[in-house]
Formats: sequence, structure tokens, C-alpha cells
Amino acid sequence: MASLTIRPGSQVRLKGQDDHVPDFVVTRCDRDRCWIRQHDWAPDTELTVSFKQLLVPPEAGATLTLALAERVKASGLLAAHSDHRAGSNVIYMAAHRRRRAT
Repeated sequence: MASLTIRPGSQVRLKGQDDHVPDFVVTRCDRDRCWIRQHDWAPDTELTVSFKQLLVPPEAGATLTLALAERVKASGLLAAHSDHRAGSNVIYMAAHRRRRAT
């Protein structure tokens, strides 16, 4: 079953959020709500959203933009843990060792 860890500092996406919109950063959580903001917003600017409005990825890597998720999956370097944001400069050692062994 899909899951998402939500805590202050986590990066999240909203359901229906366009790929070109950056991830939101969680500033705090309380009951069934969390407060999110963008990095470039004014310090006191936040949105209050219900957890139901957050995108829960069906599989690891699904919170990445579609193009980046496809590149990560094609490279074979997809992380096994759920809290990752692989970029072009990230190499997972387990995947690297598997590649070298073959």
C-alpha cells in the first residue's frame, strides 16, 4: 500500500499539481492538516491543506516529475526507500554495486 511520511521539512505535492510547479515544503502539522509553503514565498506566507489534498505516490519515484521519474527508472538507480528525490547527481550505492557485479 502506498504511503507518505509527512513531517516539518518534508517536500510534498498536491493532487493535480502541475509538473512545472515546485514541491511544497511542510512547515508544521496538526491533526488532519498541514501548513505548506514554497521556498521563494514571504516568510509568513503559508497554505493550510488537509492531508487528503496531498498526493500519495503509488510507487517509489512517483512524486518526481514525469520526465525525471522516467530517467531515474531507466537508469536502474531507483532507491528502495520512500523518502528520496533523485536528481542527475545522485547515485545509490546498492544499485552501483549491482551494476559493477554484472
